[in-house]
Amino acid sequence: MSLRTLGLNSTVKNLFTRHTDITRTVSTVLDFRNEGSKDVESIMTRSDKELGGYSTVNFTIDPEENVGHFHGYLSLDLPKDNPEVTRSGYAMFRTKDQKESWISGDSYWDWSNFDSLVMRVKGDRRKYLLNIQANTPLVTDLFQHRLFLHHPGQWETVVIPLNDFVMTNWGVIQDGSDINKAEVKTFGVGLLDKQYGPYSLKIDWVKVMTGAEVLKETNKSRSQLIHEDHVNNGGIENDPIDPHKHALHEQQTAGSPLHTIKPEEPKGTLF
Repeated sequence: MSLRTLGLNSTVKNLFTRHTDITRTVSTVLDFRNEGSKDVESIMTRSDKELGGYSTVNFTIDPEENVGHFHGYLSLDLPKDNPEVTRSGYAMFRTKDQKESWISGDSYWDWSNFDSLVMRVKGDRRKYLLNIQANTPLVTDLFQHRLFLHHPGQWETVVIPLNDFVMTNWGVIQDGSDINKAEVKTFGVGLLDKQYGPYSLKIDWVKVMTGAEVLKETNKSRSQLIHEDHVNNGGIENDPIDPHKHALHEQQTAGSPLHTIKPEEPKGTLF
C-alpha cells in the first residue's frame, strides 16, 4: 500500500521538495543526443496495425545525427478482416509510464514552475500533434497542440506555452481545463493527418522551461538559424546579416492550438 492510497502523498511530497527543485529554470524530458539509448528505452510506439491497419512506426537513434527519429509510413487502408474499423491511419510514440514509488504510488513529472514546452526538432511537412497526459479522472484525456514547423528540413526550436494545450478525449475538445502541471504522466507525438506516405520527425531534445530560459534558448536558436540560412544562401561568414529578416516562431496562431484539426483516432486506440 502506498502513501497515495492513504491520502498522504502530497504531504510527504512537500516535505521532500528541495529548494533546487523550486528554483530550477529548465527540466529535461528527453535528450537523445546525450542520453540516446537510455531515452529510446523509455519510448513506446503504436500504430493502426494494432487494429489490422497497414501503417508502420519506428523510433530509433539516427546514426548520422545521433538524435531520436520518429519515422515510418502512414496508410489509410482499412483492415480486410475487421469490419468494425471504419477509419484508419495513425502512428504515435510516447514516453512509457513512470515507475511507481512506494512513497507516493504513481510517479509524475512536476512542471508546476515551468511555463513552456520547448523542443529542438527537424521535420517534414506532415501535421503532427503533441500529446501530454496528466493525472485526470479519465485515462483517455489528452492535452494536445499542433506542432507547427516553419522550416521543414532544418533544425528549429519550437516553443509552446503549456497553458495553450487543449484538453481532448477521443479527439473531441473538452472544456477549458488546464493541465495538471504538478502530475504529468507522459509526453508524446502523434500523426493522424489523413495523408498517405512517409513521415519523418527528428528530435534532439524536449524540455520544459521558465520564461527567462525560453528567451535565452530562442535567441540562441535564432542566431543559429540566421547563420545557417546565410551560409546556405551563398553568404560569407563575415558578411553582414540582417536579423530583422529572420524570426523564430512561437507555436501560436490566431486560431485554435489544434489548428481546426479534430483528430479522430480509430476506436480502440489509446495514446
